[in-house]
Amino acid sequence: MWYKNIEKKFKSYLLAILRLFLKRDKGKKDELDLSNVKKILVVRQDDRIGNLILTTPFLSALRQLCPRARVSYLVSRKFQALLSGSKLVDEVLVAEKRRFIRNPFRFLSFVLKLRKERFDLAFDLSDENEFSLSNSFITYLSQARHRVGHKKENSDLFLNIQIPRPEKPRHAIDMHLDLLRFLTGDFKLVDLNLGVSPKNKRIIKEYLESKDVSENDFLAGINLGAREKKRWKLSHFESVAHWITRELNLKVIFIHGPEEKNLIEKLGKSANDRFLFADIFPLNLLSALIERCDLMISGDSGIMHLSVSVGTPTLAIFLDSDPVKYGPRGEKHQTILPENGEVSIKSVKGKILYMLKNSGEKKFSQLELDLVKEKYK
Repeated sequence: MWYKNIEKKFKSYLLAILRLFLKRDKGKKDELDLSNVKKILVVRQDDRIGNLILTTPFLSALRQLCPRARVSYLVSRKFQALLSGSKLVDEVLVAEKRRFIRNPFRFLSFVLKLRKERFDLAFDLSDENEFSLSNSFITYLSQARHRVGHKKENSDLFLNIQIPRPEKPRHAIDMHLDLLRFLTGDFKLVDLNLGVSPKNKRIIKEYLESKDVSENDFLAGINLGAREKKRWKLSHFESVAHWITRELNLKVIFIHGPEEKNLIEKLGKSANDRFLFADIFPLNLLSALIERCDLMISGDSGIMHLSVSVGTPTLAIFLDSDPVKYGPRGEKHQTILPENGEVSIKSVKGKILYMLKNSGEKKFSQLELDLVKEKYK
């Protein structure tokens, strides 16, 4: 689009100017003693929930390696609620880029506030394949003594400890953890684990009871949200939902965002009495709702990562993204890939049956499941 080209040109001119004026210093990882670090800044401004969630193992590892340090995480406003109150960080900071553009004095005030913190260490958690000027520039402007991130074009302007990219592809979680491994050596793998507060669990329990869903009911969640190329056909989701409710005798709740309102309206015309449609919740309550689900079916999206992070068995339908980098990890999760360019309804049903069979869940009839499994071999 035309505005993307303008933005790209503006950034290239700005980088050229910054290269003339920014003072660069070389850091040495041998000079960095994590046991003496008192204040840490982590920077990842992103409007995609999945990318934020995939940084939480990094935060967990950082807590283990620097238990006495105060950790501040700078995110976009959209995801402030998800981390507020989390034990993973001590403080959530918000950089509102649009306001900064309209009022540069706000930006100046924000930078001065960062510098007053006197951070010992700052991490730019941008993707190793994508240079983010805003993340890198704020990391630099924090004036943290050690500024760590992945080595890529232009990163030398802003970081004084750059981590080289390995040749072998790996998961996005490991991409972030490698920043710490470079500094400390290898450590035990930390995976997604986003806690849900007891208060939010109670709210969702009462919400579901109002929809006639008890704690003993098996509840399957279906997430309709995903970018267009990553979204399974609505008719396929609908077919699977009818199958779950009619043949497995289980309840289904559809999870969606404002962008999927038209899809929900279409589904409502063919819904049966076991179809539930969730309200649009803030992320902290949505986490609690997804945690309550006994199974989540989703395309590659932020909700898929959220489901994995709260421990719900998740079936991820990958149509147009890299499962090696973004697929769910863990034995109780499953990934299904296209065959001849498509993911069939039958293959999704087979994966669901496999997951139910191996879940140890007691909320459905094992005999009924065996009969259905025979039918869909």
